[in-house]
Amino acid sequence: MRDVFEVLEQLYKKVLLGATLENDNQDYVFCLSPAFSDGAGSPVTSSKCTSTLGAQGKRQPSPVSLSISVAPVCLKSDARDITLLQLTVIKVMLTRVLSAETEFPAKEKYREIIQVLLLSSDFESKLMCMFQNADKLLSHMAAKCLASLQYFQLRDKITLSNSWIAFCQKNLSEYSDKVVYCLWTLTAVMKEIYKDTCSQKTEILKQFLTLFDTIFEVFYNSLFSQHFENPQETYKIVNSLICFLELLELLIASRIHLDLHFTCQRILFLKPACVLDVVTWPVEAFVKRRVIVFLKKCLLWTAGEDLFRGAAPAVAPPSRHLDVDTLALADAVLQAVDLGLLRTLSVHRKPACFGGEVQPGREQGPGPDHVTLRAASLLIIKSLEIKFQNCASAKEMKVHLQRFMSELLTFLKPHLEPSGPLHNPCEWLSRVFIEQDDDMLEAAKASMGVYLKLAREYEAAESLTQETEVWNHHTHENGYNPHCIFLFFLKNVLRCD
Repeated sequence: MRDVFEVLEQLYKKVLLGATLENDNQDYVFCLSPAFSDGAGSPVTSSKCTSTLGAQGKRQPSPVSLSISVAPVCLKSDARDITLLQLTVIKVMLTRVLSAETEFPAKEKYREIIQVLLLSSDFESKLMCMFQNADKLLSHMAAKCLASLQYFQLRDKITLSNSWIAFCQKNLSEYSDKVVYCLWTLTAVMKEIYKDTCSQKTEILKQFLTLFDTIFEVFYNSLFSQHFENPQETYKIVNSLICFLELLELLIASRIHLDLHFTCQRILFLKPACVLDVVTWPVEAFVKRRVIVFLKKCLLWTAGEDLFRGAAPAVAPPSRHLDVDTLALADAVLQAVDLGLLRTLSVHRKPACFGGEVQPGREQGPGPDHVTLRAASLLIIKSLEIKFQNCASAKEMKVHLQRFMSELLTFLKPHLEPSGPLHNPCEWLSRVFIEQDDDMLEAAKASMGVYLKLAREYEAAESLTQETEVWNHHTHENGYNPHCIFLFFLKNVLRCD
C-alpha cells in the first residue's frame, strides 16, 4: 500500500508541474480510480498501478500485475489517504487541462486520461457515494472533484452523466439528506463557469441551466415551505438555505451580466416573500443577516460581482422585465417592513469567540451587528427610491416616505445611541455607514433620488415656493435632506480622524 501511495505522490508532483506523462493512459486510470470494498464505505485501491508504473512512475518490464481482488489489506487510514490523494491528482489534472499555461502535449495527455476515467460507468457514481461518507474531508474532496469533472465536460462539449443529473434532480425534488451536496456541487460548477475567461461562457451556462431550470424552481418552493419540528431538522434546513442562497445569487448574477433568460434566474423576484419570511424563522441571527445582505445585493444588482477574473462584464442594458422584477422585490421589502420585518430582525452581536471561548480583550458586552444594520437600512432606502420612480402622486410618496422612514429610524435609534444621541434624523446615514464607503455611496444616492423625485413633483405642482418651510421640515424630519446629510457626513469623518 505504501508503494501505491508513493506512485501517486510521484504522479501528483508531475501533474503539479504540468509535465508530460509517458505511460499508457490505462495505467494512470487504474491508479486514479477509487474503489470500495467494505460495507462501511472505506475506500481501498488496487495495487495494479504499483506493478505497471513502479515506485518512480515508470513502466516496469514485468508483464505481471496484481488484480484489485488481491490488493493487500491495509488500515482504513491508509486507504483514506490514498483516496484523498487520488482525488487531489484528478482535481489538479483538470485544472491543468483548463489552464492556458499548460503545454499542449501535457494538456492532451491529461485530457485523454480524464476521458478514459469518465468512460467508466461507475466512476462518477463512486464520487457520489463518497458524499455520504462520515469523513467530511473525503466527502468535500469528492464534491470538488465531481464539480470540476462536470465543468470539464461542459467545456469539452461532452454530454453530462445521466446518473449525476438524475442524482441531483431526485434529491432536489425530494429534499433528501444529500441535497446539500447537490447544491454545493451545482454552485461549484457555476463558479467555474463564471471564473473562466473563455468566449463560450454564455453558451456553457445555457447548456447547464437548461438541465436544471425546472428543478431549481421546485426546490425553491420546497425549501421555503419547510416546518421546524425538531433541532435536527432546523440544522438541515439552515445548511440547505445557506447553500441555496449562494446558488441563487449566482443565478441572479448570470441574468445581470450574461444574455440568458431562464425562470430560475427570476424565481426570487417572482416569489420574494418566501425569502423575506426567513427573517421570522426560529434560526440564528447570522442566517437572517445572510438573507438581508443577499437581498441588498439583488436590489442593487451587485450579485456575484466578486466572481469574475479581472473586470466584471458590463451589466445588461435596462429592460422592461428587469425593471418589473426590481419593483416587485422593492414592493415586497416595503410590504414586509409594513408587517413588522424590522421588529423581528435581531442585530445584537455576540462577543468574538474561537472554539467556544471568548477571546481575550473581547469580554465587553455585545454591541449591534453593523453589517445587518447597514444592509437593512440600504435595503429600505433603495426600495423607497425604486418605489418612488413608479409613483405618480407626490402625496402618495410623502405618505410612504413618512411611514417607512419612521419605521427605519425607530429601528436604528437604540442601536446608534450608545455612541451618542441622534441630534437630527439626517445623521442616521453617516452614523450607520461611516465604516463602509461603497454602501454609504449607494445609500446617499438612493436618498438623493428620493429627495429629487419629491422635489420635482412639488415643483410640477407649483407648491414648492408656497410651502418651503413645510417642505424643509419634512425632509429633515424623515432624514433625507441632502444638505444636512452632507454636513453630518463631514462631521463624522472629522470625528473619526
